[in-house]
Amino acid sequence: MTIYSFWIFDKHCNCIYDREWTLLGNPKSGTTNSKQNDDIAKLLYGTIFSLRSISGKLTASGSESANEIRSISTGKFRVHTYCTATGLWFILLTDFKPINYDKILKHIYADIYVKYISCNYLSPYDFAENESEMRGQGVRKISNKNFMGNLERYLETWISA
Repeated sequence: MTIYSFWIFDKHCNCIYDREWTLLGNPKSGTTNSKQNDDIAKLLYGTIFSLRSISGKLTASGSESANEIRSISTGKFRVHTYCTATGLWFILLTDFKPINYDKILKHIYADIYVKYISCNYLSPYDFAENESEMRGQGVRKISNKNFMGNLERYLETWISA
């Protein structure tokens, strides 16, 4: 299993964290919260948002089960998504190996994000500072060293594989 990148988007369409690994098998390579990834982040969020909208419209009205996007495959990689009740999107770009990434994304949210970001009184609960940053124009990113270190340690086993 190989993980190429990891993204977190807030409820305002802002990319609040991105991590990309450039050398396969080397968990220390790559970039974190790079300004160069802003265009990629917008394309990635737009694709997932559009497909989610289409799948929602295809669901029969009055149906109790939601039609939800969890994985998208392209010619070179697979995108795995997890949306929280608060509107956060956790996204992994991986290879094609058939592994259940839902558990990994839920663990990142419940055991790493909540512990180091949500329960941290010094961390903002909303990364959009004002009204002009509400639709993908935000510039604030997660910079909590404990969050980033624990995320790296958790994902390191799958990056090295």
